[in-house]
Amino acid sequence: MQGIAWTGAANWGCQLFGFAVYAGLARLLNPSTFGLVAIAGVYVAFIQVLVTQGFGVAIIQRSQIDREHLDSAFWIAVATAALFCGLSLLFAGQIARIFHEPGVSQVIAWLSLSILFYALSSVPTAILTRELDFRSLAIRSLLSTVVAGVVGLAMAFGGCGVWSLVGQQLVNAILGCFCLWWAVSWRPGFLVSRRHLQDLYGFSLSIAGNDILWFFSQKSDQTLVGYRFGSVGLGPYSLSSRLVSLLYDGIISPLQSVAFPAFSQLQSEPLRFERALHKFCEMCSFVSFPVFAGIIAIAPDLVPWLFGSKWASAIPILQILAVYGALRSALAFVHPLMLSKGRAGLYLLTNVMLSCLTLAGCFVATRWNSKGIAFSISITMLIYAAMFLVIAQRMLEIKIGPLLKTFQFSALSSLFMLIVVALLRRFSSAIFPSPATVVLCILAGVVVYILTAFYGKPELLKEIWHIGRTHFLPSKQTAGVDSSPVPAQYVTTDAAPRSPQP
Repeated sequence: MQGIAWTGAANWGCQLFGFAVYAGLARLLNPSTFGLVAIAGVYVAFIQVLVTQGFGVAIIQRSQIDREHLDSAFWIAVATAALFCGLSLLFAGQIARIFHEPGVSQVIAWLSLSILFYALSSVPTAILTRELDFRSLAIRSLLSTVVAGVVGLAMAFGGCGVWSLVGQQLVNAILGCFCLWWAVSWRPGFLVSRRHLQDLYGFSLSIAGNDILWFFSQKSDQTLVGYRFGSVGLGPYSLSSRLVSLLYDGIISPLQSVAFPAFSQLQSEPLRFERALHKFCEMCSFVSFPVFAGIIAIAPDLVPWLFGSKWASAIPILQILAVYGALRSALAFVHPLMLSKGRAGLYLLTNVMLSCLTLAGCFVATRWNSKGIAFSISITMLIYAAMFLVIAQRMLEIKIGPLLKTFQFSALSSLFMLIVVALLRRFSSAIFPSPATVVLCILAGVVVYILTAFYGKPELLKEIWHIGRTHFLPSKQTAGVDSSPVPAQYVTTDAAPRSPQP
């Protein structure tokens, strides 16, 4: 619960501040500018998957970790990152020509530098996650997000254009890397071992394959929008996708990041494992479903108010992608569920199916427009959900009936809230300006949903309130326990361990 609270504080802090920065940048910059950075971002995100090779997840999953595991994973990641940085600088022009956007060449060249800092951060992040030290991860995320956002806004006000977005991302990567190294006591040595690499590769190769497939299932839409409709078409699509991702990360990531290590520790206790799975799914849907339903209802007033009338073409895309976000949040625990049970191969197979479905749907939808692509990935996610339920019942021995029941209340109450808010917006928009309409609709939606929860799920509402009230700081019972983020066997012998960070 402390992990959920700290991760939730970091994610919501980062997402709220990041959202404010993003809205400010959207008002200062043109949609085509965001489209250029989005094209480059798709490339950089793919290279990041290749750099880490799934080592971080393998380190978290293993019951016993030696220094050789950490050193080997670290140096392989750094060497791979250096290689891809060099290749990116050499072939940035060719990549730009593929997308028919000459301006994206320099953006790729500069953003590729973040790959190196991402590699340097991979092992420290895995160590902190393994030890459930989400407090250090939260502080790192908040600090780097705030500083990077201030830098991006300052550059945009100074007329730097696309480079304000590039500068923001580079500062975030660099500062986040320094914060992670400050939080961990482990320092890399040169104990690179072929045997320990093989230990990690036995699990990490499946993870890397899954990550690549998940990348294609999540980024193929933006890739094809950029290729087919250019930076002008990708700008509104990228903004809509960014908003949905901000909401998804803020709600799901705190639960998801805690679910994997928690499930891993419960994998030998089936009854406790299933109870934990149901609780995670229930809490996730309780928070995420009404948020995405509200976005569908208020998008016509929300987008012009926050970003300006030049982003009006993003409204229908955002509404469609909100449906996709709700479906994706319902499947948020597929990844930690399968990995905690050691079924990385099965997860790879399901990702193959999802990637193939997504690519096929997006290719067909390019005949129309970006809205068609958004609709296609929503349909794909619905088909994938049906396929997963069959797999979960037959191969993972998960009871489907009780699992689906955890989503029932949230789905029905969110639909009711959506109808109420949509009707209210229809009448209030004719009377009040957009800001007043948005605020009124949000307040009405919150009141309707909470009242419904008081009637239908009072125990869950009390539980979420209890988490927020009592677990944002370490409890008194754990105050005297050693909270060093790295066990003794990780700490180098030539330097004294650092004391826990405040």
